[in-house]
Amino acid sequence: NFRSFFDPSTGKQIDGETGGPTSEEFWANPNYEPAQKRAIEMGGRSKWASLLKLGLFDIRHLMHSHAFNNIVAAGRPIQALDKTEEFGLRGIAANNDPGALLEIDFNKDLPFASVIREIYQISFSADNKTVTLTISSFVPSRDIRRVTKYVAVRFFLNISQVSEVVWNPVTKIYEPVVSDLELISKCITGEWIAKTNAAGEVILEASFDEPAFSVPRTTVLVS
Repeated sequence: NFRSFFDPSTGKQIDGETGGPTSEEFWANPNYEPAQKRAIEMGGRSKWASLLKLGLFDIRHLMHSHAFNNIVAAGRPIQALDKTEEFGLRGIAANNDPGALLEIDFNKDLPFASVIREIYQISFSADNKTVTLTISSFVPSRDIRRVTKYVAVRFFLNISQVSEVVWNPVTKIYEPVVSDLELISKCITGEWIAKTNAAGEVILEASFDEPAFSVPRTTVLVS
């Protein structure tokens, strides 16, 4: 028995054979142990990705539909860096490779780096509570690109933290080391700026209630 369907994300026709073991058969059969370990770690990456995306909830409208899959994929090389646990139980700690987060494609049609010239600066206050986005001498008609038609533009500044996710041997599931971090996320929306040739300054500030970087085994995200 075969099935066939069109995958809009790849633009390809997918053909495959139906059948295979049931879930119970899969987990009970020792011959599937390598696949079982991969499946368990995939669950860990999915948990981590869901927590990261929750922290970006207020700017979810700027992401494309497959952003979650790309976050999960970014977790794979991070997970491979965990040398404290054996394969099948490795955790995901973004602090091990923060640069991997920069590779996540949240919007394939209009990626931020291709929409605006890299003229912005991100800074933290001395107490690590406030994050400031500054764009000096911002000229919309010059600095916004790859957008065919627009009459105004505005910026969002989102700050969040994502926890390391580890395997819990008691509950037999992946869990965050620090819970409820999505509740401390903050998002600031800037004013609309008309498309003109005039230069102006953009400044957005968002603040955590507690200093960033003060919670061990977490990563601060500025988006």
